[in-house]
Amino acid sequence: MKEKILLDTNMMIYLLDDHILDEKISKLTKILYDSDKYIIAIHPNTIVEAGKIKDQNKKDIFISKLGVYKIIDNPPRATEDFNKQVGFKNKNDLIDNEMLYAVIRNCVSYFITNDKELLKKAEILKLNDRVLSIDDAINKFKQEEKVIIETPVFIKKEYLYNMDLNDDFFTTLRFDYKGFDNWFIKKQRNEEMAYVTMTKDNKVTSFLMLKEEDENEDYSTFEKPFSPAKRIKVSTFKVSDTGKKIGECFIKIMVNEAIQKNVDEIYVTTFEKQESLIYLLKQYGFKLFTHKNTTKSDDTIEREAIYVKNIKDKSQYPYVQIKDQGIFIFPVIPKYHKLLFEDAEGSYQISIDDTQGKNTSANAIKKAFISNAKRKNIKPGDIVLFYASHNKKAITTLGIVETTWNEFESQEEIFNIVRKRTAYDEEELKLVTDLDSLVIMFKHYITFKNPITYDYLYNNGIVKGYIQGPISIEKEDLEKIIEESQTQNMFEIC
Repeated sequence: MKEKILLDTNMMIYLLDDHILDEKISKLTKILYDSDKYIIAIHPNTIVEAGKIKDQNKKDIFISKLGVYKIIDNPPRATEDFNKQVGFKNKNDLIDNEMLYAVIRNCVSYFITNDKELLKKAEILKLNDRVLSIDDAINKFKQEEKVIIETPVFIKKEYLYNMDLNDDFFTTLRFDYKGFDNWFIKKQRNEEMAYVTMTKDNKVTSFLMLKEEDENEDYSTFEKPFSPAKRIKVSTFKVSDTGKKIGECFIKIMVNEAIQKNVDEIYVTTFEKQESLIYLLKQYGFKLFTHKNTTKSDDTIEREAIYVKNIKDKSQYPYVQIKDQGIFIFPVIPKYHKLLFEDAEGSYQISIDDTQGKNTSANAIKKAFISNAKRKNIKPGDIVLFYASHNKKAITTLGIVETTWNEFESQEEIFNIVRKRTAYDEEELKLVTDLDSLVIMFKHYITFKNPITYDYLYNNGIVKGYIQGPISIEKEDLEKIIEESQTQNMFEIC
C-alpha cells in the first residue's frame, strides 16, 4: 500500500489551477507524478476551503479535479489541548491545525507545506521529519525515487482450468471472499476464461475476470440497488506483479469490451483498503455508487465499495471532447512508434529488446513522448495526433495531454519522470534528449483502425508538406481526420 502525502490547501489550489506552475512545485510533482511508493492525499478541509472560491466555474472545476486524489476518510478532529499546545489566532489557524493533527495521528505519512507558521508548529511537535517544506520534500523524495528498469508483460486470455487454485496468488482472494474456492471450481467447470499474466512455470501474477450482466440481474444485496441495465461486472481484478502498468492495460481491456458489447456501465466491487486500485479507477471515470456487505473466510463481515463507470458518458475516457484546445501532429520514428503504440502495428514480432524490458510503455494508457522541436506551447487538454513516419506515413493514434515539462536539471531527472512510460532506456534517452526537451505526458485514447495517410492529409489541405516536426492544425482539420478514420462515435464536439 502506498504511503499518503498530504498537501496543504494552498498548494492544491496552485497545483490544480490553470496557470504555469511555480518551479519548485513543478519539480515536486515531477518526482511524485508516477511514484510507486507515495500517493497524494487530500484533507476534507481542502474541499471545504474550495467551496469558498467565488467564481462558480473555477470552483466546480477545482472540486472535480480533487476527486481523483485520495481523500482522508473521517480524520480525527484536533483536540482542545492540541490547539492550545500549537496555538491559534483565528478560524484559518484551526483548519491548519487539523492538517498537523492528521500527521500526529498517523492518517498520513508526510505533510508538505510552505507555510512558515505551520513549519514552526511542526518543530514544537517534533514533527520536522514528517512536516516538510517544498525544498525538504524535493530533497527527500528525489533520493528515494530510484531509477528502475521495467520488464515486459504479456497478457493472454486463458481458461481457468489451466490455473492452479492452490497458487499463492489466490490466497488473499480466498481469505477476503468466503466460498472463493467453490466459485472458482464452478467457473473452471463452465470453461470460463480470464485475462492473466503468468510466469514461465505457470504461476499467476495478474488476473482480470469479466462477467456480462443484463437487465434481469439481481442487485438486492447492494445498499442502493442498480436500475436495470446491461453491465460488465469486474468479477476479479488483482495485480501482484506491480510496476508494469498491467492495471492500466486491464482498464483498456475492460473499456474496449464494454464498448464492443454495447453495455451501459462497468462496475467494480472493492474493499477500501485497495487504495491503489481505487485511485486507478477514479482516473478513468469510475465513481463511488454504493456499498455492500461481504462475508470473509473467517465469517467476519466487511463493507465493499462499488465503483461504476458510465460507458455512455462521452465526457470521460475513452471518448474525446473537442472544444477549443490546441491540436497537434507529432511525427514518430518507426522504432519508437512500434514500442509505444504496439496496438497500431498489426502483427508484432517480439524481439530481444522486449525481453530486456523496453516495451512496458505499450501496456500503459498514460505514456511519455519527448520532443526536441522548438514548439513548446503544448498545454494540458490539448489533442496530440501521432504520425508514424518513414514506412507507414500515416496518423495512427490520438492522445490527450495530461501535463508537460521542458526545463530540467539533468537527463537523469528526465528519465526518472518518464521511465515507466517510455520505450527508451536511460542510455538511449541521453542520446535523444536535451535539458530543454519537451516531455509530454498524455493519455492514449484512440488507435485508428483506418490510419490517416500522408496523401489524405496533403490532398485535403491538412498539411502543406512533409511532416518533419510538430504541426498545429485546426478543429476543422481534426473533423476531417475523424471522418476518414470512421471513429465519429468516439468523439463529442462541444
